[in-house]
Amino acid sequence: MSIAFDRAAGYYDESRGFPPGVEELVADRIEEAVGPARRLLEVGAGTGRIALPLHRRGRQIVGADLSRLMLERYRAKAAAAALPPPAVLQADATRLPFGDAGFGAVLEVHVLHLVPDWELALAEARRVLAPGGMIVIGRGGSHRGGDGPRAETLGRFDELARVLGGGPRRIGAGDDAQKIEALVALGGTPRSLEPVAWEEQETYAQALEAVEGRIYSYTWRLPDEVFHTAARQLRAEVQAAHPDLDRPSPASHGFTLTAVRF
Repeated sequence: MSIAFDRAAGYYDESRGFPPGVEELVADRIEEAVGPARRLLEVGAGTGRIALPLHRRGRQIVGADLSRLMLERYRAKAAAAALPPPAVLQADATRLPFGDAGFGAVLEVHVLHLVPDWELALAEARRVLAPGGMIVIGRGGSHRGGDGPRAETLGRFDELARVLGGGPRRIGAGDDAQKIEALVALGGTPRSLEPVAWEEQETYAQALEAVEGRIYSYTWRLPDEVFHTAARQLRAEVQAAHPDLDRPSPASHGFTLTAVRF
């Protein structure tokens, strides 16, 4: 029932990747939080956006993901960087193929909105966590967690699709507060880490291309008629408001992390 990202493997890094330097700041925050944890697990590791910088630093990290193609992209990136092959496996977050208490920390970054049984996935993360370990919840990036053409355009598309009967945007967990509340109910103590913030230049032409290219998982579930009607309305609105679609605009973005200790 969860959504795999096979169809996004070829463009995920280009559309969701961090700008130069930001991925290292995110890795810094995680390292500061987890300390000398003996082994890490990332649930929904995908192409290694979060795990690869930690792997590059010599951390013992395992990546699990539903999508074999995303993990193949991760392996290829590690090989291109002359790194040892990463420890990855295709797995379901709600049925992790690991024994109890085997990891010092578990990472989850913008995954559980794709998992209907997200509470079961958190319970699984808790099960494989060693005593005194932590679950780190992360969210944000270049298309969410900020402002600018991409966030504004995608937000407006969501509104148009809902009016047309597109249904709820998420099939799993809502915001991070919902996940953290569930982890507290499992016995965890949360601590917010220092956010990572950055600015980029974006254009409305790029933002429209991203929506119309159907690169976001929410759009995959929309009926074709709803998607195409909403996309046409969106383009008309954006062109009316921003005649020069190729003019760069400033965009502020952020990435937040919360560490929940058990």
